[in-house]
Amino acid sequence: MDVNASHNLNYIMSIKSLYPKPRKPENSRSGFTLIELLMVFTVIAILAAITFGISGGVRNAQNRSKVKVELAAITQALEEFKARYGDYPWHDSSSGSYPTSQVDPDGSEVEVDATSVMMLYALTGRMKFDPQAADPVYMVDDSLEDEEVKKAPKFLELSKFTYTVDSNGNPGALLDPWGNPYIYQYKQENKPDSWDFFGYHFLSTGPDLEQAKAAIPNLFDAADGLLTSDYRSAADAAGIIFAGE
Repeated sequence: MDVNASHNLNYIMSIKSLYPKPRKPENSRSGFTLIELLMVFTVIAILAAITFGISGGVRNAQNRSKVKVELAAITQALEEFKARYGDYPWHDSSSGSYPTSQVDPDGSEVEVDATSVMMLYALTGRMKFDPQAADPVYMVDDSLEDEEVKKAPKFLELSKFTYTVDSNGNPGALLDPWGNPYIYQYKQENKPDSWDFFGYHFLSTGPDLEQAKAAIPNLFDAADGLLTSDYRSAADAAGIIFAGE
């Protein structure tokens, strides 16, 4: 390189050193802005709500299908009970012999109707029944391991259902797919002639137990079993499913 070229190069470098490279403005950095992040989170929340809504609806439809299968199976067991003993299981809710304080499979405490407990006792051989006797309803024992209970006829395959248990682990009441006790209503032992309905009432309360329980008194009379004129609309509004539907 000759002397003039070297001189020119040094001159150019010295001039460039006087003008440093411009910096990018702070607001031009790459990444999401706050508004963009909020938009992303909003979209994710909407998609999640849609997903959970769809899955919840699918689960509810599956439960309704399952409950109809279980209602049919239990109804068949009640018919077999009637074929053997001459009538469906009677009850006496005031007897106090049937434990209504139960625990579900998750260990949560559940208060169940004595009538529902008595129905399961009848179908599992723990309750004897003779509608012609002076004392038609007789509880044998709480435990399925009792020798007399073991010899008694069984009308239900208990392992195929979910149920509550009492403090000693004895089966208490059958639970529907939502985890709510099935409800059974029929003749009372001390006044069977007051029941005017042609059969029993057996139902699932559906997904909303409290709403259904509030609606049940508007469906039929607990003393005579007769349906009200608007029971169908009241049952549908509360999500109640009757056996046979």
